[in-house]
Amino acid sequence: MRSKVIVILAAVCLVAVGVYAALLNEGQPLPERYIQHEKAQHIEDLSAEDQAAASSTSTDPETFASHLPVISIDTGGQEIPGGPVRDENGKVLSNENDEAIRTTAPDGSDSITAHIDVFDSGEGANRLTDQAAIESECLIRIRGNTSIFYDKNNYRIALINSDGTDNDQELLGMDKCETWVLHGPAIDKTLIRNYLTYNLVGQFTKDFVPDVRYCELFIDGEYKGIYLATESIKVEEGRLQLNAPDQNDVETSYVVAIDELSESPTTIENFLNYTLRQGVYQDIIFPNEEDLTEAQKSWIEDDISQWEKSLFSYDYDTSSYGYWTTLDVDSFLDMYVLNEFVINDDFGAYSTYFYKDVRGKVMLGPPWDYDNAFDNYMLKTEKDGFYIVERSWFYMLFKDEEFCQRAINRYRELRQGVLSEDYIMSLIDETLAYLGPAIDRNWIAWGYTFQSDVYLLPADRRPASFEEAVSDLKSFIHDRGAWLDQYIENLRQYSHESAVKKFNH
Repeated sequence: MRSKVIVILAAVCLVAVGVYAALLNEGQPLPERYIQHEKAQHIEDLSAEDQAAASSTSTDPETFASHLPVISIDTGGQEIPGGPVRDENGKVLSNENDEAIRTTAPDGSDSITAHIDVFDSGEGANRLTDQAAIESECLIRIRGNTSIFYDKNNYRIALINSDGTDNDQELLGMDKCETWVLHGPAIDKTLIRNYLTYNLVGQFTKDFVPDVRYCELFIDGEYKGIYLATESIKVEEGRLQLNAPDQNDVETSYVVAIDELSESPTTIENFLNYTLRQGVYQDIIFPNEEDLTEAQKSWIEDDISQWEKSLFSYDYDTSSYGYWTTLDVDSFLDMYVLNEFVINDDFGAYSTYFYKDVRGKVMLGPPWDYDNAFDNYMLKTEKDGFYIVERSWFYMLFKDEEFCQRAINRYRELRQGVLSEDYIMSLIDETLAYLGPAIDRNWIAWGYTFQSDVYLLPADRRPASFEEAVSDLKSFIHDRGAWLDQYIENLRQYSHESAVKKFNH
């Protein structure tokens, strides 16, 4: 009898320990997310005089004022490199891989040196005549793939000292760094898809999500409209924090981008590249090219191939070789739910990142580039259907009933909170209210693109006005959420016995 009681007590203790551990894990606080429109000054917070100035649609540098931060870049009249090279007839010139040839600086480099001033007092309207909060030299270039063809460019800037060394700064209150992206919403006529997405996922994942701040941009005294200053994906304190590589050790932490259209010295040839994901290149972005040894590159290539082969093998769900032994499952679940909900058609092919600490598991993320999501892709996106479930690694993950059920549960959980329709709609409305008169100034500069942009097909998908663009976004969110709410349980078909048998035979 005594031994029986001991066994029962032991079992109870094990259950209690398991529950306690689960509660500890679930109770881990998410990183505090600074959401600009909730914390920053609004136009209503300004004095009457500043409100009048910041409400003006004038973009004259001498009189310009905004409640938003303002960034001014002076190139000294240089052309910013990185755009497409065109012939005398305006035709884009391509290389042997059918990629657009990009302009370069006169010395052949991909960036030019310029001067940057950042105006962000936080106590009144920001003017170009104010004392700058940050003054620095910088390197600047046009960035992106498809976006290099848009009239409103995206830029990569690196803050530098006069001697060329990094000048780490807390740009607009974000963690100190030298490398930043200035995203110019061009094809996204709502101006908010990236801001919305980063701030949504940043509230439900424990992984790094780029911080963002709205600003208005001037280049060489010319008004460029509303921009979203964005943290770059970089291994650094406050961003991705991984163990540094050791030149004497082949095993290393790594970050890989699925984004390139052509090969480079850091391109890898891993398992899925030559079996499933042909035509899209994966590049090691950490360690960087200068620090990466050939032995480390080979080890990274082999490490990725090994866990991908394991995932696509017969024992992908066994206790010894199961995918959970190498992949951080929570990160894959979060990225699945996010990209399925917003229908990010690029996911798994472009603007997709994954990383691994040398002592950890493979993490999927950080999220990047969502101006094509929410039915804003070049070709029409149907709101009823599963898009991400059979892409890349998810093709195999959804063969497992447990992963499938966890995806369903995660979706249901998030729809009760951050991904609820009420919350997303309020986030949209509050963001647009915060931007206020900056929206009108932006469309004075770029309003013509409602008629000239030809990137969305068929043509009847192109919004004729800002108001129509916002209405289209809200309609998509409502319809997509309603469909997934009704049919999310149908994900089980991908782990049904018939689907698994089809794969195995």
